[in-house]
Amino acid sequence: MGMWGWIFNVAGLIALMGFATAFLWVMSSLPRVEGRIPARGMEYAGSITRNEAGVPFITARSGHDAYFAIGWIHAQDRLWQMEVQRRVGAGRLAEIVGEPGLKSDRFMRTLGLYRLAEASFDTLDESTQNALSAYAEGVNAWIADNAHRLPPEFLILGLRPETWKPADSLVWGRMMALRLTSDWRDEALRGKLATKLSAKYLGELWPDTSGGLTTLAAAEPMQAVLAALPEEATPRDASNVAVLSGKRSASGAPLLANDPHLPFQMPGLWYLASVEAPGLRLTGAMVPGIPFHLIGHNGRIAWGTTTTHADTVDLFVEQVAADGGYLVGKTSRPFTERQETILVKDRAPDVLTVRESRHGPIISDLVAGQKDNQVVALKSTAREPDDRTAQALYRLGRSVDWRSFVAALADFHAPVQNFAFADTTGAIGFITAGRVPLRSGKADGATPVAGWTGNGEWTGWVPFAKMPQAVNPKAGLMVNANNQVVGNRYPYRLTRSWHEGFRARRLLDLLEDRHDLTVQDMLAIQMDKRSLAAEEFKELLEAPEGLSPNAAKAAAMIQAWDGSMDKDRPEPLIYNLWLDKIWQNVVADEVGDDFPAMRKVRLRALGDMLAGNRHWCDDVATDKAESCEDIIARSLESALADLSARFPKKSLDQLRWADVHQAQFSHPILSRIPLANHLSDSMFPTDGDDYTVSRGSFVPGDFTHVHGAGLRVVFDLSDLEKSRFIIAGGQSGNPLSRHYDDMMPAWLDNRALLLIKPAEGAASISLEPGY
Repeated sequence: MGMWGWIFNVAGLIALMGFATAFLWVMSSLPRVEGRIPARGMEYAGSITRNEAGVPFITARSGHDAYFAIGWIHAQDRLWQMEVQRRVGAGRLAEIVGEPGLKSDRFMRTLGLYRLAEASFDTLDESTQNALSAYAEGVNAWIADNAHRLPPEFLILGLRPETWKPADSLVWGRMMALRLTSDWRDEALRGKLATKLSAKYLGELWPDTSGGLTTLAAAEPMQAVLAALPEEATPRDASNVAVLSGKRSASGAPLLANDPHLPFQMPGLWYLASVEAPGLRLTGAMVPGIPFHLIGHNGRIAWGTTTTHADTVDLFVEQVAADGGYLVGKTSRPFTERQETILVKDRAPDVLTVRESRHGPIISDLVAGQKDNQVVALKSTAREPDDRTAQALYRLGRSVDWRSFVAALADFHAPVQNFAFADTTGAIGFITAGRVPLRSGKADGATPVAGWTGNGEWTGWVPFAKMPQAVNPKAGLMVNANNQVVGNRYPYRLTRSWHEGFRARRLLDLLEDRHDLTVQDMLAIQMDKRSLAAEEFKELLEAPEGLSPNAAKAAAMIQAWDGSMDKDRPEPLIYNLWLDKIWQNVVADEVGDDFPAMRKVRLRALGDMLAGNRHWCDDVATDKAESCEDIIARSLESALADLSARFPKKSLDQLRWADVHQAQFSHPILSRIPLANHLSDSMFPTDGDDYTVSRGSFVPGDFTHVHGAGLRVVFDLSDLEKSRFIIAGGQSGNPLSRHYDDMMPAWLDNRALLLIKPAEGAASISLEPGY
């Protein structure tokens, strides 16, 4: 063999060894699922047995060990997700991702949620503190013993996880309190547009609200608020729940179906687990990083949730005084200040000066170059120092009936949620829990208020005993899909902006005439794809004269359509693009450069514009007076031109909603790495839209499905072991694991799983006290 051949063979051997070493190094991140494992902190030996989907069944001999084991298994399966969640909450994302994380960090440090989470630990009762501490011990035991098994994201970023603290669990609830509220971006946007549009036009854009900003000089600080809001704090919405009594089920026992809707991600937000210990039995859905089941059953009761979208965030415009303070009445009061140093990967730290008024942190300071005569403070229940929501969750899992369930929720502070309840005795119930502020004067929380006037000050909370609730209604049925939970005679204002009731109405259509419902029926209903919104709105889209033959055919297709958002039909694609074009053509000229903040079609407002408020149809940028019929026709022709350009080989009949409407699941880190993103990311054609029971919320104009039911459950109170669960993705956060996305096919069809502890011989770990 010549010298070059020898060199080539040696180089090939070295490359092969390097590849093998890298492969073993990466594969070592996969979890160990069998054997005896010493765990420092366990009081007694316990077991973790997994079923074929990787769902853990924890058996412990003490409450401490149960929460320890939950922390240990969460760390084993989802440590990277937990790491990102706590860093977002603490404002420490830029430390690991650099400049892209800085906007989020600046916002979170300004709000100070992590400091508040740390301080609130001492306000919790001893049992809840012990559970949080035991959970943290379990997380830390896994970290300490598995330095060589860290998830691949840690290896890629060269990161070592820090010690887990109870505040790392508590801060997540405060972040959700910001996201699961009424859309306070709209509050800022209304404040800004009040300088551009009349009160009449504002009322027509937001038909659920009234009133306006009390000062005329708020455009600049409100623009700063909009610019400062990171994706991690953007309000989110939607969920479905239905609970029915035994007189409506085939078994004679209650059924409870729930599917919370949140942005899609990989790994998914939810994690399934079952745990048994003396005095504790829980099965259901958790969020890694949190030791408590958020949706589940305990053998006696079952519960699910939807978001109320109560208005729990207010914006106060503060008038800056000549001495640099802010006005309270006619008196100047100094801002409090603190310095926050944010570490940023690959660059110098960012030093942030945070000012606070009596109402909260000044979030308009986050955008440089603002005039300082008026600034905007944010007040939120997410920042209340004595939040005891974790205590409520601890007690919720131990409730045995409606009375103890309601008593536990008295400590549920934020976010405001609707809870559906059922128990094995046949009782069903519904209650809204959480702190909703009472406001002074005429302020209703829908618009920013002048902070120096005393108007809109928080004077207390809606009394818990007066929060909406019902138990064992005569109809034997209660549903909620983020729609209005109380009538107009309710004495307190929860919000001025309720969501449209299309999904709730559809649920009632499918349920109220049935008295033989089964678990399988409820699973099928969760996948319903008929849009009552489309059924009603298409009546406003009658084809005007003068359409091209293709447009006339498309209009006729929509009129003959039943509103089903079927992925295999052309009508949903034509309809949604047509609607998107109409919204742009009607609204963009009035709101100008603020239109991107209103890009999503506001169906109620648009319907009112086409049916009655027709002055919106006239383009203010032209001399010609356009009619709504002109807008409808022009929008349809434009939509079809776009479709022809994008799908040149398809006729109208060959188009499919699935051509554009695909559920997107992306990993926040690996999706940015070539080749790795093929392991971590996925897309699937899906049914639905924003108004279907099977929620298919999409990016406006793009139609990628980005928000929906990441978890679906149906509880069978005749035998809770017959309850069904499914999550989008899988149990593991590691793309190399078979449990990373093995539930996805079943999720797509809602073939939900039984969670029954596996028999002897299944993969099992014995966690034993380590010394």
